[in-house]
Amino acid sequence: MQSPLSDDLATIITWPRLKRYCYFFEEAVSTNQVWALFRENWAIEQSNGYHIFPLWPNEAFTTICAVKQWQNFNPIQFNIKTVLGELIPILDNNLWFPSIFQTPFDRGTIINTQLLKDDLLDLM
Repeated sequence: MQSPLSDDLATIITWPRLKRYCYFFEEAVSTNQVWALFRENWAIEQSNGYHIFPLWPNEAFTTICAVKQWQNFNPIQFNIKTVLGELIPILDNNLWFPSIFQTPFDRGTIINTQLLKDDLLDLM
């Protein structure tokens, strides 16, 4: 699936974290899509003893981050209802923290699941 933003992809991934963070939520709510990477297990990183679960606003951004240890991972789409009702409880149960809109150059904004939920619901 080709992202409608593919022409701007190179520019958007260079935006500062806060701008990408805001864009993530606006895009996720407007398209009813949140993306992650999966291959037998979820793409998870460790940072300072914490497990980080990356999320992206569309497939194109997810795909460009499927490199290095995640090179054989596939983009998986969630709708907002699934994020709120199923994904957030999984993250909570595993003590995984969402990382919003990573790029190949930046880890993204690491938040807790309550903030993920609140920011999604605020824009709905």
